Amino acid sequence: METMANKIVNYLDDDRKIWNEMDRMRMLLGVQILIHNFIMIGAILIAAQIAGMFLESAILLTANGMLKMTVGGVHFKKSSACVLGTGIFVTAGVLLSQRLTMELEYMIFVYIVCLGIIMTVGPQGTENNPFSKESCRKMKKKAVIIVLGYMVITFVIKDSSIPYLLLIAAVFEAFSLLPLYVKNRSENSDTFYA
Repeated sequence: METMANKIVNYLDDDRKIWNEMDRMRMLLGVQILIHNFIMIGAILIAAQIAGMFLESAILLTANGMLKMTVGGVHFKKSSACVLGTGIFVTAGVLLSQRLTMELEYMIFVYIVCLGIIMTVGPQGTENNPFSKESCRKMKKKAVIIVLGYMVITFVIKDSSIPYLLLIAAVFEAFSLLPLYVKNRSENSDTFYA
């Protein structure tokens, strides 16, 4: 991935006049992240297509990704672990959503618990994905809006597996904040938590 990212950045600024060294490093990191995400999402969705659960996997991956970008939570350090972990989560989440049957009132209660967790301990960054205190307030508001949006979608289309996929994404992201919250509180690092 690094070699490919270097080639792309060098192609975009071949005479080294557009960006200074810091900007080149930022571009390099951004391109590496894009390549990683493209490969990860592509691999997961190809496997989902083969398994016959493409649409549900795409919905769960999108719902989880929207929350992951705003609240952070558990991140793997290696790309292979990220692909494997996310793939297992998506597969298990889709299979669970197909078997779940919950009354609407219980689903709303679970959403309220998730909102409470996100509002209390979110967002949580990691060493590879730190958040500043300034960005945490905006991200927390976005996360609350996203979860409330999931709740509204659940009201509107309650007779399909989509509300369960959204609920699984919200539960997973909310509870993935807790280990990082405990870790960051014990380290007392201002960079990682609000």
